[in-house]
Amino acid sequence: MKRIHSFIIVMIIILLMLTSYLFIQEIQVSNKWKGINDWGYQLQNINIDETRATKFDLLVLDYSVNGEASGEFTRNDIISLQGGPGGSKLIIAYLSIGEAEDYRYYWQDGWKPGAPEWLDKVNPNWEGNYKVKYWDEKWQNIIFGSPNSYLDKIIDAGFDGVYLDIIDAYQYYEEKGYSNAREDMINFVIAIADYAHRTKGAKDFGIFAQNAEELVENMNYLNALTGIGREEVYFEATNIRTSTHHRDAIETYLDLVVAENKLVLTVDYCNKQDYIDEAYTLAKEKGYIPYCTTVELDSLTLNAGHAPD
Repeated sequence: MKRIHSFIIVMIIILLMLTSYLFIQEIQVSNKWKGINDWGYQLQNINIDETRATKFDLLVLDYSVNGEASGEFTRNDIISLQGGPGGSKLIIAYLSIGEAEDYRYYWQDGWKPGAPEWLDKVNPNWEGNYKVKYWDEKWQNIIFGSPNSYLDKIIDAGFDGVYLDIIDAYQYYEEKGYSNAREDMINFVIAIADYAHRTKGAKDFGIFAQNAEELVENMNYLNALTGIGREEVYFEATNIRTSTHHRDAIETYLDLVVAENKLVLTVDYCNKQDYIDEAYTLAKEKGYIPYCTTVELDSLTLNAGHAPD
């Protein structure tokens, strides 16, 4: 009996130690995303040396210097960006999951709306971008799940996280009468997060969703996120002040994200100093992390009075 009793005590101690270890690991993972007070956003004309020299805490960049396979960042490139002369940075890769882009590595000759069947109409506002039936398994296989998938390339290159865009594509399909559009997008994002964290073992890999902030009402969706990015909360492109109703509606959902100790990144498209000051002040009052730049996202803007430190 004494041996059995001793064995039970030992097992309890081991379980307590394991639990403590896992708890500490969770703290360490979450701490990676603490203390961020500025960020930048650039998808075109990326210059590695110039980017390294900036002092932003977090940067959202394309996964490639030129958007194509020939310009993909290497692991050494990302290491260089993370520890440049401007200080340490978290580097997040942009990834559109609600539209296909005809200049990306996965695009194949002969593709057109309906062929493959998940490829939908061209976006008239963005040349070379096409709506996709994002719930289709073949499209999702392009995004994640194999060594050549988009997300795998991003993780394997050493990016700290991913910035998912065109999540609001679900609204387009809702208007077309597809009743599962919202649920399918939620499940898609959750599956991406689960794959990164569990299958790839990248436990502290950041998952950020741009726009479609209303989806955070779903707690499973919100729990899958590290944070959310929101364009044009205070100023639309360019220098157009948004209405109080517009701001209040968006902030209602962004506040839910802040309440869960997750990051809210706002980006407003304005270049007038008083507008920039207004956007930064309003965002910071709410606990958001603001940034103002041009809608082309072709440079890292250093706003007077709000430069990264």
